[in-house]
Amino acid sequence: MYFKLSNTAEMKVMESEANALFKYPNLYTPQIVISGLSEVSIPILTMEDPNVISLSIWGLLPSNYTDDWELFQNLTNTLNINSENLDSGLWYTKAFENRRCLIPVTGFYTSVLNDGQINPYYIGPEKENLIYLAGMYTVLEDGFITCTILTGPLDDYLGMYQNLVNFMPLIINPKHKDLWLSGETSVIEAKRLLKSSHNVALQAKPIEKALFNQDISYDSMLMPFDSTEN
Repeated sequence: MYFKLSNTAEMKVMESEANALFKYPNLYTPQIVISGLSEVSIPILTMEDPNVISLSIWGLLPSNYTDDWELFQNLTNTLNINSENLDSGLWYTKAFENRRCLIPVTGFYTSVLNDGQINPYYIGPEKENLIYLAGMYTVLEDGFITCTILTGPLDDYLGMYQNLVNFMPLIINPKHKDLWLSGETSVIEAKRLLKSSHNVALQAKPIEKALFNQDISYDSMLMPFDSTEN
């Protein structure tokens, strides 16, 4: 389960790289750790407004849902949805046809179990400011947007830094950004994009275990850290 993201990019940097403007610029704040275990909003690019960075509640809800977010997430966690389930016919599968989104982040977090100890890692782009996670979204009757991150098999690189689960967030190649968000892209083509190489060089940084305490987040968290000393 991937439930921690990072967005440390300043608003203007994110707008410039995503080639889109924030719909509500005053509501965006860079965050080192974004935990989906609490109801939080994250920036997304939608098929409806691909040139606008909207804010979405992380954790997909049915479009006609009117109850509490927390109740739904306790029953069926939709922070992530495995792409293998897109053919399952479950309630969320229709969103893949016309409710695809991109979730721009500066990184996410993984964990490795080694000799009885959990070692967390920060995964981010080696050169670019952002990576684009594949996702789906819904629009609730009150106008709020909710979203989920699509996951798929671990690639060879990330497999070195994640052994608690055998899947990873699927990253869309920046060159395919417009194609992923286009209403003219078929479901078959969109699924092909999920399986194609994202061509983004990633880097992993060991970080202190304070990440696991959700009340702790500090500026030096992503600084170089020797996990062998922890």
